[in-house]
Amino acid sequence: MRPAIVVTSFGVSASEAREKSLVPIVREIAEGFPEFTVVEAYTSAFIRRRLQEAGIDMASLSERLEELCRAGVREVYVQPTHLTPGEEYENKILKEAEAFSSRFDVLKVGEPVFFRADGTENDDIAHGLAAIFSGLAAQEGEGMVLLGHGSPHRHNPVYALLQQRADEEGLPVHIGVLEEADVPNFAMVLDRLEKSGEKRVLLAPLLLAGGRHVTHDLAGDEPASWKSRLQKAGFSVRLDKRTLGERAAFRRIYMEKVCRLIGG
Repeated sequence: MRPAIVVTSFGVSASEAREKSLVPIVREIAEGFPEFTVVEAYTSAFIRRRLQEAGIDMASLSERLEELCRAGVREVYVQPTHLTPGEEYENKILKEAEAFSSRFDVLKVGEPVFFRADGTENDDIAHGLAAIFSGLAAQEGEGMVLLGHGSPHRHNPVYALLQQRADEEGLPVHIGVLEEADVPNFAMVLDRLEKSGEKRVLLAPLLLAGGRHVTHDLAGDEPASWKSRLQKAGFSVRLDKRTLGERAAFRRIYMEKVCRLIGG
């Protein structure tokens, strides 16, 4: 029985967003590792229910591991597409995989995108920023705002670390998160923009996949969207709605993660 790679995502219910972001990641991993069976799992129960209502079955990680075990697979590598090592990674990937540790000869879990910040050649913060800026550039005199998700329950320090590293490298970017209970929030990003003197802004998602977070929370015409709030504060806003999963340079990070997972 061939070994398996389980590409594990939070998930996205919008078909167009899924086809543009998550599907290419899975396809490229399958093409890069033809000796492996490559399957998917979603950690979000809400997204799985939404897909089921649309006639699409998507397994949780536990369900997928159970399926592989019953099929006789003895070697499994779980590669998350999650950006940060937060609650989803800890509770719905590490813990669920640990429950199956005795049922496979090999069961290894890979790292999220922004996991290492050690200044070595494998520093994820440096690699991630390079991948983001390889296909995204502000115009002269224009500031850039990248909008991530954040956590409603526990502060995730990765976004502040990305901002710190970007500042050290002189990159003209201001990083914020959608969750108002987390930081850097809108008020903090607005303060940075006002201090910078920039009046034109490129607004783009620091999100793996699209959907409502991009179309409504970031780019919507509603007063609560980041675009509308920045415009109300006096900024001219240019949008780039392409997500990280739509950028080939960023998707290559997952290939590198799988290589290290299998070879490590």
